[in-house]
Amino acid sequence: MRALYVASMITNGLHAIAALPSAAFPLAADIHGFDIADPMVVFALALAVVLTVPLIFERLKLPGLVGLILAGIALGPYAANLIPGDSLVQPLGAAGLLYLMFLVGLEIDMQRFSRERRDSVIFGLWTFLIPQILGTLGAVYFLDLSWPASILMASMFASHTLVPYPIIQRLGLVKERVVTTTAGGTVLTDTLALLVLAVVAESTRAGGLTGIFWVRQGVLFTLYVGAIVWITPRLSRWFFSYIGNVEGVPGFLFVLSLAYGCAVLAPLAGLEPIIGTFLAGLALNLLIPEQSRLMIRLRFVGEALFIPFFLLSVGLRVDVRLLAGSPKAWMVMLYMVAAGYVTKFLAAYISGKMLRFSRNETGILFGLSVNQAAATLAAVMVGVELEIFSPAVLNGTILMILATCLLGPWVTERYGRRLALQADGRQLDSSGAPERIMIPISAANQIEPLMALSMMLRQPRSGESLYPTMIAPESDEPDAAVAATEKVLADATLQAVEAEVPVHPIVRLSDNMVEEILGSSRDLRISTLVLDDRLSFPSEFEHVPTRLIELGRHMVFRFINPGPLNTCRRILVAVPPLMERQAGFPAAWNALQRLVSQAGVSLHVLAEQATLQAMERRQFLKPNTPHVERTTLAHWSRMPLDIQKEYQDNDICVVFLARTGQLAWKPAHARLPNLMKRLLGKRPCLAIYPPEMKWEKDTDAVVQSPSVQFQSLFPASQTFLDMAEPSVSEAVQRIIESVFPDATQARRRLLNDLDSMAREAALRIAPECLLLHTHKAVPPAPMVLLATRKEGFVEDALPDSQNPPPRAIILLLGIPEESPEEHLRRLAAISAMFHVEGWLDNVCRARSYEELVALLGATAS
Repeated sequence: MRALYVASMITNGLHAIAALPSAAFPLAADIHGFDIADPMVVFALALAVVLTVPLIFERLKLPGLVGLILAGIALGPYAANLIPGDSLVQPLGAAGLLYLMFLVGLEIDMQRFSRERRDSVIFGLWTFLIPQILGTLGAVYFLDLSWPASILMASMFASHTLVPYPIIQRLGLVKERVVTTTAGGTVLTDTLALLVLAVVAESTRAGGLTGIFWVRQGVLFTLYVGAIVWITPRLSRWFFSYIGNVEGVPGFLFVLSLAYGCAVLAPLAGLEPIIGTFLAGLALNLLIPEQSRLMIRLRFVGEALFIPFFLLSVGLRVDVRLLAGSPKAWMVMLYMVAAGYVTKFLAAYISGKMLRFSRNETGILFGLSVNQAAATLAAVMVGVELEIFSPAVLNGTILMILATCLLGPWVTERYGRRLALQADGRQLDSSGAPERIMIPISAANQIEPLMALSMMLRQPRSGESLYPTMIAPESDEPDAAVAATEKVLADATLQAVEAEVPVHPIVRLSDNMVEEILGSSRDLRISTLVLDDRLSFPSEFEHVPTRLIELGRHMVFRFINPGPLNTCRRILVAVPPLMERQAGFPAAWNALQRLVSQAGVSLHVLAEQATLQAMERRQFLKPNTPHVERTTLAHWSRMPLDIQKEYQDNDICVVFLARTGQLAWKPAHARLPNLMKRLLGKRPCLAIYPPEMKWEKDTDAVVQSPSVQFQSLFPASQTFLDMAEPSVSEAVQRIIESVFPDATQARRRLLNDLDSMAREAALRIAPECLLLHTHKAVPPAPMVLLATRKEGFVEDALPDSQNPPPRAIILLLGIPEESPEEHLRRLAAISAMFHVEGWLDNVCRARSYEELVALLGATAS
């Protein structure tokens, strides 16, 4: 309501201004030698408006871009005439619209867009068909327009421009499903609307349509889109590889030239330039990571200059004096505004229902798609030029643009804030230590690749800093040593600041780099180390990265061969046997998925068949997932040769490795980094070491964060709450049959072992908690399983008169390949966990896994 009130007040004010005689505004004249029409004066005034107006409107709780549109109306040629209609603001505004569509294509989550292209097609068709059909019928029967004029007018309702997109950027929602759906649907509906424009225009000029027109249009469209999709990425990879400094000025100018070059060529294919820049953004999407300095610079230039000038130029086109037209003109204008609102709302509402969007997501869908600007202006100008439209339609178009561009940003801001708060709540729901990344550095040439990798691994909205770290050796002149180290770290700090990523550089004086890094990481609660294999220190005779990996328990990303990530097209991932069963593997796999998403690349997993099947069962790999390929290795020992054979240009090799003594560890793991370096030469290669969970080394640590450790030990798929089976043996049988669905000999042996233990050697780790354990299980073990029953289970052995019936059963299933120490560590961790006061009561009280985690979190606090 505040937006409509302010809009009505300003409109009334402008109407009054417009009624004054033109002599009241001698603004284009030379006043005491000061020429207000001078281009530099106009440019300075426009910059002042771009700076101040959004700040004022945000104080009024209104979107700043609404203020820019209204400022354009107030200062434009049809009101105060401070900014003439033919000033440089108009060409800058046209460039700003193209830049906006380029950023939309550049920022789309291509992984999600590929997965959810069906959503974009559904919304794109609804948001085109509903306005096109209803708008055409209304214009024919309500406004008494001809069929060609009605069809062309309806195409103006069908198209839309993502005017509120800067709000989405500011709220950090560009990766949300609804935004991806809207952006993809925008391309479809705008393309169809502009095709309608081309068809109506050709029909009017030629007196009809011929088969030659359709063939020519189809061929030109196919050639144009094919050229952008095929040539642009290859040309960009060559250029980025050739100049080396992708993040610098040459890279920025190359990207800009490519975008506007595609826009210039679009009319040759019968398309509007906005489609060309959008397609250019899509083609470059996978080459410019979201957290790269180049992307930050592109956003900055757009948000500071091009996009504000576009919004200002929209206001300059509005002639409020036309509001005093005839009743027929008012009827046309009101119809166009109402049709624009109603048809776009219906399309958003129906699409939201079909796609199961929430109320907030549907609101964003409507707020983004109701705005009319670019394609609408193109259509009405063509209609006026061909004398299809009367001046009343032109007036109605301007009013519709004003009305929709006022409502759209307000709706987007309102529902976008709510969705952003929900998204923040989902992210903050993660219990456990913060994800903090430390980047140890020993030389300046290690900074660029390590910082680029770290910014991709960082959670985008976590608020956590990056910690670039350098250790200076003790010397007689400590101040000089620290100053030299800080000078090297300055580049890392600058790189993070330019990408708007918080950074906390660390400098230490010590003669023991490994000890100092591990100590600092403990003090700062670091979760991840990002290392260059060339990391070294004068007093360290052993390989520093190897010592940090073996002595620490962090997740480690070890760059064996550093290389650029923005030119990467595919990540080859090698997963050794049993790696998927390590407790820290889910965290490492999630980090890899984040890297894949940020880099916009495909994934190719290489592993033995048993490992691939286990990853599918545990849902690390899902069937028929796009951009994920699988290669079955005959044997892990041949992995380096298979990787070498599979490796292509613009690939990055990633190998998961285990620390000494871990479940997936093999002696060959220690030799693999050097072997990969020798086989791949200078091609990029990365090793990932999953974190060691606290219970793997320190059972006392379980009590410090019980709910976190519970979820590590007992994921939802391994937890069976409030079972119906009354006896221990029946419950155990159901659990094992659920986890091991195939009726194999191994499953029968496992059931026999557990049944025998339940009768003769069950452990009471708490008065009402029974534990059965074996180290003779088969994959997908090792694992821990939990079952509960509020009434308690009937024991198969003689009842223990000193203890009540067990309400919880724990099955600890080990495998022969793991060491006895590892099995006993899990046993000790479980025992410590279930001795926490109130723990067992909450476990047995929960009816769902989500409720269980919430209850345990309350117990921990």
